[in-house]
Amino acid sequence: MLRLRHLLPLAALAAVLSYAVPSSAETIIDEWNSVKAPPAPNLQSVTLDPKTTALLMIDIIKQTCNMKMRPRCVAMVPKVQKLLDEARAKGVYVIYALFPSPRPATFPNPKISDYVPELTPKGDEPIVTAFVDKFNLGGKDTGLEKMLKDKGIKTFIPVGVTSHNGVLFTSVAAAFRGFDVVVPVDGMSGNNAYEDQLAAYTLTSSIVYKVTLTSVDMIKFE
Repeated sequence: MLRLRHLLPLAALAAVLSYAVPSSAETIIDEWNSVKAPPAPNLQSVTLDPKTTALLMIDIIKQTCNMKMRPRCVAMVPKVQKLLDEARAKGVYVIYALFPSPRPATFPNPKISDYVPELTPKGDEPIVTAFVDKFNLGGKDTGLEKMLKDKGIKTFIPVGVTSHNGVLFTSVAAAFRGFDVVVPVDGMSGNNAYEDQLAAYTLTSSIVYKVTLTSVDMIKFE
């Protein structure tokens, strides 16, 4: 009788587990067409100290930011130009980024002169070269972190293309390095709306790193 009393709870647990674990678990591929997007994240107004803020311009070049390749990037340019002009006027530290060509034989390495005309660098604004994470190129430090820390930068604003690559990965990398990251949604663009949505969701859904999602018109410099 005592043995039976011990076996009954185990039998009940086994029954529960048999219902809790499906015989053939679904993957996200199986669920793809039924997935509903979560609510849009809230945008926040920010007031930033220009002396401790940096603006990173990411890969906004003529070869890929055009109506044929990336019309979403073309639509983004006036907003980025507005932010860039305001940042320069306030003395914000402006840095440019380029990517090395993955296919140099057919797509030559971009040059800083390839930036769209409205967003070309001025003076001695520095340049870093990397793929999607602008802090790192093939396991080597690009020098971006040192540039920021040497200037006493605390807040980091990445803008450009693509939302799901350069902006996303560089934002996360900056946050992991202790910077406060501010991303204007109208200052990033991917190849389609899904990529922009993915980036916005990913940037605001983690408790591990801190990213503030905003818009260009909601950014003010003291």
